[in-house]
Amino acid sequence: MEYIDFDRLLKICRLELEPDEKEKMQKGIVEVIAYFDTLNSFNAEVEGRARKEEKPGVLREDVVKEFDDVDGLLKNTKTYRFYVVGPKI
Repeated sequence: MEYIDFDRLLKICRLELEPDEKEKMQKGIVEVIAYFDTLNSFNAEVEGRARKEEKPGVLREDVVKEFDDVDGLLKNTKTYRFYVVGPKI
């Protein structure tokens, strides 16, 4: 892992910490960076395996069916000039 200039980081962030806070914060940041390094190495190893294999699926045949009960479908809706009126958002 690369060296982290923690004092410079605190200066850039305009933070002033007590020595015990500084030590605790530095340890936490180093752990987070190490975790991201682990994730990055994992992604590099698995990159080739992450692709989905193409498998032909079984598709149903499209069949057009006439719908006869349009009035029954629209009986509980509000309409305006033959358009269905939905709720205001």
